[in-house]
Amino acid sequence: MKTIKIRALLSLLLLVTFIVSLFTGLGLYFSPSGKTAKQTEWNFFGFEKRQLENLHAVFGFAMSVLIVIHLIVNYKLFFSEIRALVKKQ
Repeated sequence: MKTIKIRALLSLLLLVTFIVSLFTGLGLYFSPSGKTAKQTEWNFFGFEKRQLENLHAVFGFAMSVLIVIHLIVNYKLFFSEIRALVKKQ
């Protein structure tokens, strides 16, 4: 697989995991605390609080792994940008 396709796939996967993490994070931010969510059968677009917590954890972990892979694939560009920033200062 060519590097450009790998980079494009990584970027797309990072975008998807970010959007899901953002969505679940907002749901968890606005959710009632403690047992109130379960007692009132609270949901956020059809997802219960427990489901939001699980999705948030899974997609957050996946995003962390993808970030590490992204940095490995793009290390040359990353270091050249750092060198350019250091030289300007």
